[in-house]
Amino acid sequence: MSFRRVLGYYKSRMARLPGTPHSIAAGFAAGAAVSFTPFMGFHFLLGALVAWALRGNLIASALGTLVGNPWTFPFIWLAIYKVGAAIMLDSESRVPLDDLSLSYLWNHIEDVLVPMMLGGAVLSVIVWPLFYFPLARGIERFRKMRFERRLRKRSTEVAVTGQAIGQDPA
Repeated sequence: MSFRRVLGYYKSRMARLPGTPHSIAAGFAAGAAVSFTPFMGFHFLLGALVAWALRGNLIASALGTLVGNPWTFPFIWLAIYKVGAAIMLDSESRVPLDDLSLSYLWNHIEDVLVPMMLGGAVLSVIVWPLFYFPLARGIERFRKMRFERRLRKRSTEVAVTGQAIGQDPA
């Protein structure tokens, strides 16, 4: 499958989830937002907690955590670290990005984790509305078009058969 086709499938699947456009969009945005935290392995749980607090859809929050994936995590981690270090006014990066290793990260966890937590919090607050508002509008539009399509189909079937679906011909 092409990437565009997969994306189209997930878009229609999201719009068909049970719940209001707000709950679906809030759930997905919550999952996407927690993907911008350094807490790998807890994104599903954190996404579900944030979605629950915002009255969002829990399934949509799980789908939203897919924003953070093996292809995007390196960029997300670098961004949250850089934002956190900038907020901490750490002009000289304490982490040697050229010679970065797991042993360095383990031995200097406070130099890495604190800026990442701070940057993650800031970027999560920015990412949430970037996903929520377009999704809420898109889901409303999708459902309206789907309802109108069903209405047109039903009126065409009535015109052809002379009776509504589900009615007895007698």
